[in-house]
Amino acid sequence: MGYSQRLRRAAYDTSALLLLYEGVRVFEDVEDSLDARPECIVPRQVVEELERHAASRRLHLRRAARLALEAIRSRGCRVVEAPGGSADEALLWLALHDPELIVVTADNELRRRLREHGLPNVYYRASRRGFALEA
Repeated sequence: MGYSQRLRRAAYDTSALLLLYEGVRVFEDVEDSLDARPECIVPRQVVEELERHAASRRLHLRRAARLALEAIRSRGCRVVEAPGGSADEALLWLALHDPELIVVTADNELRRRLREHGLPNVYYRASRRGFALEA
């Protein structure tokens, strides 16, 4: 059984969700990359980060964050508790403790940390304007 067939959950980080404002079909691209329809998971820390951005003075960031928060609600994403002070720490913890979960990100530092632990991820490729699996 290939990796993508084992996936049941995809955990989204802030950077990936903010791409919705740029017109990126985040959820659909991830499903296409995985050839699966995993459950949408969002750590509480990501929601809190988006809420802070939604109160930003920067109009672009405020609008992007509000759109991301609405997408989380409308897609029925499950907000989960995970240890860690930051969103990245929570995502890393989830990935380390759930073999059926993959992290979705546009953050190169988070990708590097996942790779250090031998964890695959789905990352945003700006050159393709889409997501790709890094296994």
